[in-house]
Amino acid sequence: MLKIIIVTTLVLVFFVPQYLMADNPRAQKELENIRNKIEDEGLHWTASMNPVLEMTPEERQGLLGLKMPENWREIWEAHLVDGFPNTTDKHYPSSFNWEDSGKVTSVKSQGGCGSCWDFCATAALEATYMIYRGRELDISEQSVLSCAAYGWGCDGGWMTDAYGHYMYMGAVAEECMPYQASDMVPCTQSECNNLTRLNDWISIASDVRSLKAAVMVSPVAVAFTVYGDFYGYGDGCYSHAGTGDLNHGVLLVGWDDDMCEGHGAWRAKNSWGSWWGDDGYFWMEYGSANFGEGASIVLINNLLNFTTGPILLAGNVCEEYDYQFEVTGGVPPHTFAVIDGELPPGLILEEDGQLHGSFEADGTYQFQVRVNDSPYLCAYYFDDFTMSVESGDNGDANCDGELNLADILYLIEYIYGAGNPPRSMGGCDCDCSYTCDLGDILYLISHIYGEGPIPCAY
Repeated sequence: MLKIIIVTTLVLVFFVPQYLMADNPRAQKELENIRNKIEDEGLHWTASMNPVLEMTPEERQGLLGLKMPENWREIWEAHLVDGFPNTTDKHYPSSFNWEDSGKVTSVKSQGGCGSCWDFCATAALEATYMIYRGRELDISEQSVLSCAAYGWGCDGGWMTDAYGHYMYMGAVAEECMPYQASDMVPCTQSECNNLTRLNDWISIASDVRSLKAAVMVSPVAVAFTVYGDFYGYGDGCYSHAGTGDLNHGVLLVGWDDDMCEGHGAWRAKNSWGSWWGDDGYFWMEYGSANFGEGASIVLINNLLNFTTGPILLAGNVCEEYDYQFEVTGGVPPHTFAVIDGELPPGLILEEDGQLHGSFEADGTYQFQVRVNDSPYLCAYYFDDFTMSVESGDNGDANCDGELNLADILYLIEYIYGAGNPPRSMGGCDCDCSYTCDLGDILYLISHIYGEGPIPCAY
């Protein structure tokens, strides 16, 4: 009962905007000390009164719910992917911010609950879904607190606790399980409809180039160290030296290399309400406060599907073939590859999905094509295809659509010289003997220059 009273009190305090709060001499004195420090050290940010600064030190400590397990780095390293993100020879703009395109959901408040790990993981899933599926979701953080038994709830947790829940249980709407800032709320997720599901997550190195490359794919959940003065952040470029323990998780959405007098800064979305900081966001100087440790992006199912059926348009050995594979869903540009079976000889499948070339033989061919999503946001999708290649007209050795002297010379050169064979057996087999020899040449001469029958057809 005591825990319920405390949590309820913290929620009420935290959800009340600054202009409704009474004067707090202790908070005012602390704010004055922070401002003096900023001035004395020549820092590039400003402090302001806010509901977090109004809280007691003990209450604030409850907001820092990031708890990394002892083997967190081992787990994190197991989710590193070779070559992703690709930072080689890439030019990054001096500034980039997902806020500018409206692809980040609104700032929320975790209340008096140490659920920052839940909020930044959920914010990453919401933003990724909006970017790559074009729909804004309001996902329930409460479902993780109430239903993810392997997490730590309001006493703390790690982003992977939320990732695991969204992978195996799926995500449900906020309106179905509203946030109550308590891990004692019963789990009712089974009564809700799933909105989406997380496929997996990928670890991101904490160096500037890797984080930039990842952010350009989607916003990144990161950990850092909160120091006492950070509670009073108002705007500007926050910086703090030190290597304290990681204790807070937020969503990295962009950067600006010109901030902090050219030292550069990260733009991040916090979960302490829109009345804290810069409308709920903050700027963090590169290299400050362990920012970027334990970084990760989430992978969602983009529902890739081929638009064509399994039977492709038939080809003819005497005609050029050109077909473009297309898919719905996913994130272009897509890449295509044959992963099983055999393409008709003479055809090539380009990475962009163009299937083209000149057939070298007739027949029926079966093969499997896989399409990959561009930035690892979807695993892959593949399907089986069948193509029939028809023979050209019997006797039309050079595939020009006519029976004439050129075909006779073509066959003589092939049979008695070193000429190229016809593209199909029918191009030579005038008498349907399923061989290519002098008899076919004489048959063709008789038809063209005498009154012999036309070459047979299979």
